[in-house]
Amino acid sequence: WYQRRVREAVVSTQSTGSSGINAEYGEITFSPDGAYVGAATTARAPLLLDANNSFNVVIHCWSSQSKLLSVCFSPDSRIMAVAGIDTNILICDTSKPMAAPVKVLRAHPMGTISRVRWLNNNTIVTTGSDFQVRQWSLNL
Repeated sequence: WYQRRVREAVVSTQSTGSSGINAEYGEITFSPDGAYVGAATTARAPLLLDANNSFNVVIHCWSSQSKLLSVCFSPDSRIMAVAGIDTNILICDTSKPMAAPVKVLRAHPMGTISRVRWLNNNTIVTTGSDFQVRQWSLNL
């Protein structure tokens, strides 16, 4: 049920233009506490929706250089990590939606980042088309 409702909300947001994004969506995921939904988009902007408020758009102004492929929330749901074709990782604080994201530039310089996942609240792991798995310790 949730997956269908989230897809409906994202598609509705896309078709009505209420997010300001005209894009296809890649990975879509709930935060561990269920408060947010994150979506990676082809429009170079991650989408953060409020799951407790009819999936209204919280923010979408962070930008990437290219299509985004993967999105994941930290175990405490405070931080959203997004990655994609441009080899960079965006680290976004959900409690400060208007703040600029922290960027890990050229995280996989030889290829696209295909997945980003959190190990704990301070560590993420990425995989890329460069056939590498990388671990990142973050002091946030």
